[in-house]
This record gives sequence, C-alpha cells and structure tokens, in this order.
Amino acid sequence: MKYKTIKNFLDKKQFDSLVAYVLDKEFPWRRVDDLNWKAEKGRMFFTHCFFKDSEIRSPGFNDHIKPILEQLNSIAVIQARANLFISKLFTKSDFHVDYEISSSKTAILYLNECDGGTELKIGNKIKFIRAEANKMLIFDTDVLHQALTSKIAPLRFIINLNYYEDK
Repeated sequence: MKYKTIKNFLDKKQFDSLVAYVLDKEFPWRRVDDLNWKAEKGRMFFTHCFFKDSEIRSPGFNDHIKPILEQLNSIAVIQARANLFISKLFTKSDFHVDYEISSSKTAILYLNECDGGTELKIGNKIKFIRAEANKMLIFDTDVLHQALTSKIAPLRFIINLNYYEDK
C-alpha cells in the first residue's frame, strides 16, 4: 500500500468532540518556523504535540488521539500532533517525510473542509488529496508529501500521526 483514504473515519460524536477540543479558543498552539521549515514568507504554521519521544505531551492524548490510533491498528506511536495552517502565513511545505523509519505509517486526519490538502509524490507522479472534514489519509512513511494550504479558507486544521501498524 502506498496510500489510502477513508471518508467519515470517526463516528460523528467522536469527530465533533475532537474538532471542538482542537478548535477551542483556549487550545495551546506553538509557532513553527524553523527546523525543516524555512522561516520565510509562506512557511509559518502552528502545532500542538500530543505525543513525541515515547511520552504523552498533552492532556488530550488519551481522550482524543488514543482512540484514533486504536482504530488505525497502531501498536506503537512515533508522534501525534495537531497542525494549524493559516492561509496568510503558509502556502505549502517542501516535499518531505516526517520520519525516516521503515515499516511505519503516516496518517493525516483532516478536521475541516477546504481547497487545500496534501500532495503525495509516488514515483514520478503527484497525487493531490483534498482536505475534507473527517477524511483520513494513510500512507507509508517513506512517501514524500507536502502540505498545501487553502486559497479560499482562512484556516486548515489536521491531526498528523506517525505510528507502527499491527498487520
């Protein structure tokens, strides 16, 4: 499998609860404009880390992220985070992989509908996956991908997961 999408990934109650949690005005976001991302026009975004470096980093992990990982048949988490892309501050990322770890998966759960999304680079072809609320994109972690923000909507929200899958 190089990639697959699943519409209506979470049941309505679970998805609405996750969206309400992440979009709450008190939700703590952190600015990202360094590391692999260039601190230049069109590259700033915000993130909230739920899990990284073998530890839970956010109180929302157990209630909101763990059930998603269970539904993905995850046996071990590498990282789990929410990303917020503000269209005026972010246009697109470079093609990248989140981790250079073989036999792992990357999953992106889109929290809102917009004309932005994710481009996957598979071989010499580019496949665009449009952001649709409650759609899950799952792909092998070694697949190059890039985030694209919306040209119309002011904000784009996702949950980004990196994990090992139970086969």
